[in-house]
Amino acid sequence: MLEQQIELPYSREEIEDWYITKTVNDQLLEKISSWKDKKITIMGGCGQVGSHIAGKLYEFGFPIENIYINDDLRLGKRENLPKALRDRVDTRTHLQYSQNPLLNPDIVVFVGGRSSAPLFENLSDVIEEIKIWKATLEWCVSCKIKLLFASTSSLYKQLPSVETQKVWPASLYELAKIMMEEMAIQQALCHNLVVCICRFFSVYGVTEQHKKNLGNLYTQILWHALERKPFAVWQQPNYFAAGEQTRDIIFAPEVARAILHLLTLPVCSPTVDDISSLTYNIGQGKPVSVREMIAQVEALLPPTMKPIIVETEVPQSMKNYVVHTWGNPQKLLQTGFRPLFPDNKENLKFIIHALLNDRDWYWSVLDKIRKKALEKSRF
Repeated sequence: MLEQQIELPYSREEIEDWYITKTVNDQLLEKISSWKDKKITIMGGCGQVGSHIAGKLYEFGFPIENIYINDDLRLGKRENLPKALRDRVDTRTHLQYSQNPLLNPDIVVFVGGRSSAPLFENLSDVIEEIKIWKATLEWCVSCKIKLLFASTSSLYKQLPSVETQKVWPASLYELAKIMMEEMAIQQALCHNLVVCICRFFSVYGVTEQHKKNLGNLYTQILWHALERKPFAVWQQPNYFAAGEQTRDIIFAPEVARAILHLLTLPVCSPTVDDISSLTYNIGQGKPVSVREMIAQVEALLPPTMKPIIVETEVPQSMKNYVVHTWGNPQKLLQTGFRPLFPDNKENLKFIIHALLNDRDWYWSVLDKIRKKALEKSRF
């Protein structure tokens, strides 16, 4: 879909300047510029979060030759990456990559594997994920590689969710994630693995269309509106009405910033009596209802593009559907992290322009930022 087909009250130049100014003046840029000799591997680098981490490093002027990406492209897409990084994708499976790495980086960011509950059908899927994770942990321990990995806020069963709450699995996806967390904690306590566990809340952004119906609810509403397709809003009689469910939503570039920020912190040594230094919530702490998301999308598009909503019940195959997410991000904020993109409506304007231009405009914005960052930084 071409931008000139839709008249928007906010210009592409306005949104471009907004994003460039924020990124070039990001205090995190100076910290990352001190990493000029570090090598970073992103496992799952062509997915939603992974591609934004790679994109943020690219924006900051990080040396391309020090960014390594592993993704077998079953779920991710090479096109989610800046053009300069697309030839740097090792398409072996995560298991093959961990068992026979071509180099040993300073940092591994693991945001790969199955990323949501519908991708798990049985316990064999869990065992397959854990086999991959075992190899990744063994690699990082043996080569003394700092590891940061993606867990999930779905583990929480209380609101607002804080890192010290007891968690338990209500789906195979959650079972896999809690096993990964526990294995990493044990390796940290017994083998000095330097690890950080990030429990992501609901991440939305530009590079998630490959996820289709598993994409973020916020951006799915937008996709359907732009394509003039009905969007199904779930409900469950005597439990919650259509659109009442909430998500603690956070912009993907903000997630990438949080991850890079955590990697700049001093290394903490957990003890058997205190492992609190290992786990962080990555969210905004502001739950937004699906009804609010629909209203925000509607307000940013012409009347002819109004979202078409169809109310339906939660599919019977979907067990233990998570109705609400609400995380407390205070622990992350107390480390000195300062959000740059708290306004969901402004973020959505950026996504709208990116989608209307088949993302060519998006990549040009990242290129402009990289040029400015290289002029400003020590890379």
